[in-house]
Amino acid sequence: MVIRKSKKIVLFDLRMGDKADWSNFFLKHLIDICKGEIEVGNRPLGLFTSTGWKNLVSKFAERTGDERTKIQLKNKLDNIKKEYGWFMEFKNYAAGLGWDAAKGTVDCPREWWTEHLAVRTELSLLIFFFIL
Repeated sequence: MVIRKSKKIVLFDLRMGDKADWSNFFLKHLIDICKGEIEVGNRPLGLFTSTGWKNLVSKFAERTGDERTKIQLKNKLDNIKKEYGWFMEFKNYAAGLGWDAAKGTVDCPREWWTEHLAVRTELSLLIFFFIL
């Protein structure tokens, strides 16, 4: 669904576009800006205030030159939290795993992955695309 003011200007487009680029450059700036907003008190109870979100969106655009919506930034932060939880689960509860410094990945036998991916289906896509 597209809502138009005139034939040339699109005000709102509900169709999905291309996925946003979240390279290390963008992630570093997003995390640094979030840290700054937390330090000035714009995330008092674990949630950003409306002022915090406005600052986050404007500072991200200013620092990166790429305008992202609040929804895009919130979705990325939510995904980072989820992936961090998975990492901490591996780090704290998985015995017998090593770390391959050359690849920057977890080092363990394929049998271990098979056993654990059968239990945690949401991890299977992460492992398939990024580790194997």
